[in-house]
Amino acid sequence: TMNPNFSNDASVSSLAQVFRCFICMEKVQNARLCPRCSKLCCYACIRRWLTEQRPVCPHCTAPLQLNDLVNCRWAGEVTQHLDILQQTKSESTEKDQCEIHNEKLSVFCWTCKTCICHQCALWGGTQHEKHTFKPLDEIYNHHASQVKDEMEALKRQLRELISLDQEIDKNVDSVRNAKEERVREIKNAVEMMIGRLETQLKSKLLTLMGQKNQLMQQKDLLEQLILEVETKVSEISKSDLISMSGQFRQMFSRVHRQPMASFVSAPVPADFTSELVPAYDNSRFVITNFSALQIKAEAVYSPPLHVTGLTWRLKVYPDGNGVVRGNYLSVFLELTSGFPETSKYEYRVEMIHQGSL
Repeated sequence: TMNPNFSNDASVSSLAQVFRCFICMEKVQNARLCPRCSKLCCYACIRRWLTEQRPVCPHCTAPLQLNDLVNCRWAGEVTQHLDILQQTKSESTEKDQCEIHNEKLSVFCWTCKTCICHQCALWGGTQHEKHTFKPLDEIYNHHASQVKDEMEALKRQLRELISLDQEIDKNVDSVRNAKEERVREIKNAVEMMIGRLETQLKSKLLTLMGQKNQLMQQKDLLEQLILEVETKVSEISKSDLISMSGQFRQMFSRVHRQPMASFVSAPVPADFTSELVPAYDNSRFVITNFSALQIKAEAVYSPPLHVTGLTWRLKVYPDGNGVVRGNYLSVFLELTSGFPETSKYEYRVEMIHQGSL
């Protein structure tokens, strides 16, 4: 069988020969390529040749000028990697040599579980006497096969992890897309709700503008009538005023026929139906004998308010509670019965007759 290490050494050596300057026969530096024969050479070498010798390629003898050369920028990276490979191989070769005989390690002592050279196995004295030996390549191939199998298992596991990671990424995208879809739905719904609120507003403003126009018409009529009467009164004589007083009274009578109550309109309610926040369930708690309760300084409880299976009540301290006692009214909302689940509620407490306190 062919030794893979030997094959690799030969390949590296052959590549190193390709990247040698055909003029100085050393590793190519600042590589240039002949456009005719494609041979590599150092820029300094070929420049010196073309300047001091003849303007032809030293290899193929084709006419050649400096500006005809092809700059091989990639050659430097290749030679650098070749140096690394050769250095690695050299270090590996040194490690695979017997420290006693400086021979290549080629035998595996099965008894000692160590690598030795053939001289250690044949003439090693009593150190390996009657031990069991096996070819090193056989043991190496066995261990290399085990490592390769384990590596394949790790690679399969890695591929599975990458696949699972991709699935999670897809899941993340789907969750985000679903959230964006809900956001779009909510925005569309809110825009429609706002549109309906605008419609309600227009209807209310239209009613108010109608009421306002009616008042403005009557106002203009009265102002015109007042101006007309004042003008006539200032221009006519006393006797004419007396004779025209009957006409004035008729004019005033026509105006007074329409009572002021006909101009009083019902106020347009300033409430708008909310499609997001439900209407409050409400109750009123009236406290009688407030002053007497202040003196007692005890809590007063409202009648219970029952809402969808929940029971609420107000706890009121007429004279305040704790650090605010004697200065403020203290009000607390208590949930006396309900569900065990955690929930969020909104409430509002309003004092209706504040001025009477």
